[in-house]
Amino acid sequence: MLGVIGDLVQDVVVWLDDTPRHATDTTAQITLTRGGSAANVAAFAGPHHPTRFMGCVGTDRTGQDLARDLRDHDVEVRLQQRGTTGTIVVIVGPDGERSMLTCRGACARLGPIDPQWLAGVDLLHVTGYSFQDPIGRESVVDAARQVHAAGGRVSVDVSSTGMIQDCGVAAFSQWLIDMGPDVVSANADESRLLTLADGAGPGELARWLDSTVVLNRSGPGPTRVTCGERVLGEVPVEAVMSVRDVTGAGDAFDAGFLVAWAGGADPVEACRCGHDLARRVIGSPGATVAR
Repeated sequence: MLGVIGDLVQDVVVWLDDTPRHATDTTAQITLTRGGSAANVAAFAGPHHPTRFMGCVGTDRTGQDLARDLRDHDVEVRLQQRGTTGTIVVIVGPDGERSMLTCRGACARLGPIDPQWLAGVDLLHVTGYSFQDPIGRESVVDAARQVHAAGGRVSVDVSSTGMIQDCGVAAFSQWLIDMGPDVVSANADESRLLTLADGAGPGELARWLDSTVVLNRSGPGPTRVTCGERVLGEVPVEAVMSVRDVTGAGDAFDAGFLVAWAGGADPVEACRCGHDLARRVIGSPGATVAR
């Protein structure tokens, strides 16, 4: 069983057709989708592997609807409920890159995880967004320790350079070291900020995480897979003709990787599976798969 802990929110995806015009109208395409990095990973993984999502939503209809969406993706859902469900406005430019206006709402109120929710979880994935709040951070670190103690494995996506800077690079790095994840996934900017990668090889933090597999993603460039001082391989990304929206591409990569890794693939082969799933996301609004 793959367990995923983290955010579940409503995404408002705005595809801009032009540069926003101050104090007047700008034409756009607007789509409502399920969002939250952790929830996206669960939704992408659910159809391919037994998956359980754990998080916190509000006591509102939005939270109920988002939970239903995850269940429709064959995900078991375990939710705490308090406050108001979070919302993120995702503004996507013509080049496919996005900026986000974030109100995490109930996600920021995640409390301790019920140990029964972790029963049967042999692979746990958490996102760095949960590290922002002291109680949430303690909750995911404790859950990771429980899974490790039961012989399972733990994966972390570090999530966001802005969030890491808000937490403090040194503090965030120490939390990773304390958790001792089996896998860390990060894009190029995140890897550079945390010193997970340095030029052609592992960076300082990666050397501290000497038994952790680090997936250094680089957008259209190859993903470098390292473990401590060793480079396990570089996995090229197949060229894509058109990129419309990169929202959720990293989450899809994580899901594809985790499903393959849970099935026995080595990290390099699992990385290829991650690329295959991510490729299907970048033409659709938000964290959805093109059909």
